[in-house]
Amino acid sequence: MTGRYTEYDNVTDFIEYKLTRLIDDLAKLQRIDIAEQISEALDAYLCGTVDVYFVNGWPYVTHVNQVDTEDLTE
Repeated sequence: MTGRYTEYDNVTDFIEYKLTRLIDDLAKLQRIDIAEQISEALDAYLCGTVDVYFVNGWPYVTHVNQVDTEDLTE
């Protein structure tokens, strides 16, 4: 697993791990519809466009606010 925190050699990205496990578990339960949605969330998380939080063991996705560096210099 690569994860978002690649600058730390000894840190495993729990979010990537947990989402991957959920996808596998849901696929085994024949809940392909939910597994596909979580897979899309995992892809977006790894691209850095969303953040993922867990509530009662289930993922909640929020969009990352992109700060335009040009706005900061003006």
